[in-house]
Amino acid sequence: MWSLTACSPDAEVVLEPGVVARVDSTSISAVEVRDFVVQMPQSLRLQGAGDRVRKHYLRSLLGKYLLVLEATGRGLDTAAVVQTKVMQYWRQHLVDTYRQLALVPDVQVSEEEIRDYFARSGLDRKRQMAGILVEEDSTAKQIYEQLTAGGDFAQLAAEYTIDERSAAQGGVLGFIDLEQARRLQIPDELFRSLPNGQLSPILPMGTRYQIVRFRQDQPVPLEEKRQQIHAMLYERKRLAQERAEIASLTRKLDVQLVPEGLELLLDKAALHTRVRLTHLADEEVDQPLFTYKEGQISVGDYLNALWGDMRALSGWGIRDSAEVVDTARELVLTPVLLAEAAQRAGLEELAAGQQRLEEIRTEFMIKQLRQEEVMDPSEASLEEARDFYEDNEALFREPAQYIVVEVLVETEVEAVGLLHAIAQGATLGTLAQKHTIRSGMKEEDGLMHLGEYERLTLPRLFKAVKAADLNKIIGPVHVEGGHSIFKVLNREGGEVSPFFQVEKRARALVRGEKREQLFEELIDDLLDKYKERIAVSDSALTAALPDTFLQHHAGEALTKGDGS
Repeated sequence: MWSLTACSPDAEVVLEPGVVARVDSTSISAVEVRDFVVQMPQSLRLQGAGDRVRKHYLRSLLGKYLLVLEATGRGLDTAAVVQTKVMQYWRQHLVDTYRQLALVPDVQVSEEEIRDYFARSGLDRKRQMAGILVEEDSTAKQIYEQLTAGGDFAQLAAEYTIDERSAAQGGVLGFIDLEQARRLQIPDELFRSLPNGQLSPILPMGTRYQIVRFRQDQPVPLEEKRQQIHAMLYERKRLAQERAEIASLTRKLDVQLVPEGLELLLDKAALHTRVRLTHLADEEVDQPLFTYKEGQISVGDYLNALWGDMRALSGWGIRDSAEVVDTARELVLTPVLLAEAAQRAGLEELAAGQQRLEEIRTEFMIKQLRQEEVMDPSEASLEEARDFYEDNEALFREPAQYIVVEVLVETEVEAVGLLHAIAQGATLGTLAQKHTIRSGMKEEDGLMHLGEYERLTLPRLFKAVKAADLNKIIGPVHVEGGHSIFKVLNREGGEVSPFFQVEKRARALVRGEKREQLFEELIDDLLDKYKERIAVSDSALTAALPDTFLQHHAGEALTKGDGS
């Protein structure tokens, strides 16, 4: 265990007022220490108080500074892998800043625009819909012919529709708005203009077919849709403003597509359904795809951006030259040109911007150090995974499932009465038919299945059932909703899954344990390595984290944890 005195060999280190510790010239204040504890996730807070708890929190806080110290000492602040990630995030920060300062202020949505869209869009009303949904096109045509010949819609819906919700109501689904109509694959124009009582044509709905009609309309208040319409119109205008800005920047910066780069990309796409950087030689990675004043976008830049989007898995972005240009405009040109505009506007030089750049650099330095010292060495072998599996079988048990017959009543007195009835020959099933208040269980004679869902939704009942012997009357037990008398008829599951089924999970758990251990060892090593550069004031630490403060926050975590 790391010792404060190892860092501060003197009896008492005296620091400036309000300062708890110092790493080189960086001071750690009492306020920072307290905020660190308050903002810590409750699951990581320690119970209790005293020097041990204070030391634990300070150790964690010092660790952050020492990781930066070590990463800088190793030159990770200038390492290519860190610089690449820093510049990607920095560029995105510039783009976001430029959007907020230069583009967003010009976007305004008026009350008149909201009202006009509300009236034109069809959002101003709901329509009561009736439908007939069938599996086959031929069936739909047969029904449509009967309807046009005067057949009764409600009767045909009850006979043919496969939608159980509406069959008993003559096909009536209820009132729907435009968005619900879209989910039912009803075209917007049909929802807006089909007269009440008139049949729609046969409409595809996935692999099925439907015929719908509207019975009556119901107005929708504007206030119900105002926020949604405002957000939608605002986003439309913002995108239009951004497109105009990109078009202007494209002209100002003389953006040009490089035919050789496009040809290279399409040649690779002819050989590979999904082109990756590994399919390119080193010189091909740097081949320009676009040029602009003072810069270029390479084929490698394009593929890096492309593989940050899940659509690339389908081969999107490389199928033809038009798609490459459109995709590049969306994924690469827009951020590059807006970042260039931000730099030209001087946003890069703002003090807050420089502070954010250093925060990003620090974040990726620490991530790279963790990658080298913790993540890379933590791979789990097959033998380690198997050993962990054998030592921790409880973690690999399948969820238990139970078949139970139960009677749930409101009071313990009623439950005791049920026990007397059972002693005189009554069965749980017959008692459930008359007395159980559990929803839907009277019809089932109290027979219910308890599995993973009930473990989460009925934890008290599940716990009692789990502890019960088979075929033994148990109760009264105070559970969710009342008092329960039950008998467990069958228990399934709970067996340990075979290793081949859970090998991946076992490896992941081993990696997690190794990473935690390696990280703690790394912090211990750094505390020892830099102990001459760390100064800690015991009295200032005690004043910053008095026992009353620690007990209050430990108690808060405990109380909230019990209530969850």
